[in-house]
Amino acid sequence: MTDQSNISKHDLENQLLIECSQSLRNSARTDKISRFLEHTLDWKYILAVSRKNAVFPLVGRNLIQNFSHSLPSATRDVLNKHLHAQSQRNMFLTGKLLEIVKAFEASDVSILPFKGPLLAVQAYGDLSARQYVDLDILVQPKQLDAAIRLLQDEGYTPISNISWLNRSNWHLRDKKDIYFRSSDGLVNVELHWKLSGSHFALPFEMNGLWARLENFCLANVNLKTLPFDDLLIYLCLHGSRHGWEQFGWICDVNELIGSRRVIDWERLIEKARQLGCENVLGLGLYLVHSFFDREFSFREWQKVKSDQMFVTFAQRIHSQLFTESRVVMGLGDRYAYHLKLKEDRRDKWKLHLHYILWYLRIIFTPRTIDTNIFNFPRRLEPLYYLMRPLRLFYNYALRSGKGGTSR
Repeated sequence: MTDQSNISKHDLENQLLIECSQSLRNSARTDKISRFLEHTLDWKYILAVSRKNAVFPLVGRNLIQNFSHSLPSATRDVLNKHLHAQSQRNMFLTGKLLEIVKAFEASDVSILPFKGPLLAVQAYGDLSARQYVDLDILVQPKQLDAAIRLLQDEGYTPISNISWLNRSNWHLRDKKDIYFRSSDGLVNVELHWKLSGSHFALPFEMNGLWARLENFCLANVNLKTLPFDDLLIYLCLHGSRHGWEQFGWICDVNELIGSRRVIDWERLIEKARQLGCENVLGLGLYLVHSFFDREFSFREWQKVKSDQMFVTFAQRIHSQLFTESRVVMGLGDRYAYHLKLKEDRRDKWKLHLHYILWYLRIIFTPRTIDTNIFNFPRRLEPLYYLMRPLRLFYNYALRSGKGGTSR
């Protein structure tokens, strides 16, 4: 549960974080930040929350470049140290991404990098302005096997077991990515063949996506990238799927929108409607409005602003973001939240099925506590799958009034 007293206690710090999480400067924002800095602030909280929300580079850069003289010396030193480290890390990851792109192109395997360093430049105009920890690349499903071999040849190893790939490709329908790690442990690569999971999917991967990619130059290297409309819808889908657990994701949407002088909103809204993502896009835009007072010019914007579902979601998301510890949405709450965002009846049934299977995995998959309690010999290990639901039934149904239950 979110600590509401903590939010009100750090109201000034939270407002400062929001104002400093924008790259666009103006006199009104500068004056507001200056007034905040006149107060005694909890800098430990500010640094912790900015890191948790992946906005540390943006917040730190704004403070160091524009308000360095108003910062406590210890805070200034910490910001400078971590900003330098983040900048070096981002440059290192960018170099690794370009190495992967070069290897794929040499083998005629189509590759689409997204998020990571590309989004930093696309949205913020600066490689060091965005915090990211891994590299995301998309390949076509028909080239997945070749992509896996290429990554392994480059020294990357799958983090999880991928033996299912050798048995049947039907698994590809339910999965969307595989995590790889470099031999030195310094780089994680997320290899995607879909942009979203089966329960929160884009139909047919936005038909014709590979045919309409745009050119983009990163560190003097020409790459293919998602078109603006597709990228914005994807960012809203990604944030919504994960309950907008990081403020940085909202900042990404805000900065990407701000990077374009002209946006064909009517075309964008229509595309989201065709994809069954109108609510997802609407929530993303409402969050940008809620945090940054950004207004939009499309016909249905006033309807979006007054939608009580978006208002309620935004209030809950705000309360979860501004805490030092990570607030995880419960499974039941996540299910209800996802269901409200769904528009198409088929998508709702897919979501129902996804959560039913999720609950069944929780019920039947043995945990350490089950093996500790029953301790079956190896030949009887399949019995764990029977004993676990019986144990859970005993704990939660028969002993529900006694407390002390465990999963």
